[in-house]
Amino acid sequence: MTTDKQFKRAARELAEREGISYTAARRRLADAPEAGVSAPLTTASAAAEDDQEPPRIYPTAGAPCPVDCDGTAHPNAVCWLWRPEDSKHVRHEVRRAAQLPNGRAGELCHRYEPPTPGYPNGSFFAREATWLLALVYAMLTDQRPELRPGRAELWAAVETDDQAAIDALMEPLDRAAARLLTKVPEQWWGEVKPRLDAYADFVDMDDRELRTWQEIDDRHHVGRLVDQWRRAWKERRGSEGYMERTGVLWSAPKGWLDDLLVEQHGGHGDGARVRLTDGRPAIVYAAEWSEAGAPVAYRIRELEPGRHGNIGKLVPSLTSDELVARDLVAGELDDQA
Repeated sequence: MTTDKQFKRAARELAEREGISYTAARRRLADAPEAGVSAPLTTASAAAEDDQEPPRIYPTAGAPCPVDCDGTAHPNAVCWLWRPEDSKHVRHEVRRAAQLPNGRAGELCHRYEPPTPGYPNGSFFAREATWLLALVYAMLTDQRPELRPGRAELWAAVETDDQAAIDALMEPLDRAAARLLTKVPEQWWGEVKPRLDAYADFVDMDDRELRTWQEIDDRHHVGRLVDQWRRAWKERRGSEGYMERTGVLWSAPKGWLDDLLVEQHGGHGDGARVRLTDGRPAIVYAAEWSEAGAPVAYRIRELEPGRHGNIGKLVPSLTSDELVARDLVAGELDDQA
């Protein structure tokens, strides 16, 4: 029995014995292992029933197999399931955009995170939120497998060496992520974060059998994302002596996804300065999406005359936050601010 299986069995038995949740048992074992955890908590006979034969090592085919491969072309070797990183002749950014969940999240951050003074690749805190988008992708593809592109279709798209082909194939997943994520604090804390907490618990208890080394790699990557999620909300003593949580800049990935979908379907992206049909100037800071097409609504902040160092400019009002339908936006604002 592998160490991982022993740990899961120990957590289940500890949870049953102490009357606590499975997740709490895993954390207790990870933080302060008990004396008896290092050895299996089950009897030798029970362990023998679970593992009636020792693990076997099989060779892998020497090249990625066709999608419909049944193994007859490489007897005595298991199939090598193609992944985007196997297409070595294709540009790195194309392969990265096709790799779920981490690669695509990193590619969108690289494309759309705006540069800031001192940070030509965008805000440090925003770039740190890349793992959050990867976790959202992992959750959505686990809960809705139809959002993950088929292996054959993705392989064909990668071979074109065209990012637009990848983006078109990934659009259902990107759109689902854009509809889930938000820049509204009440929605984040009340809807999105609890859903991600529940998914993290699911991953902790997930004991589905993994049949290929690629599946094992994928599950390992998701586990690391969940670990990062846990660390982000765990209290620790900061440099000034106060207990605090690191958190994550959860609003950043929403802006990347909005910009991507606006490029594909039109509309106004994050930071667009617009004029409403009633004549008010405003700035767009998020878009609301339906199942298809351009944005159906925008979250805007009204622009007001600046004061102090912003005299003569229109600046966003910090107290303004309004959801307006798409047909209430007259067009881009013609100003030089």
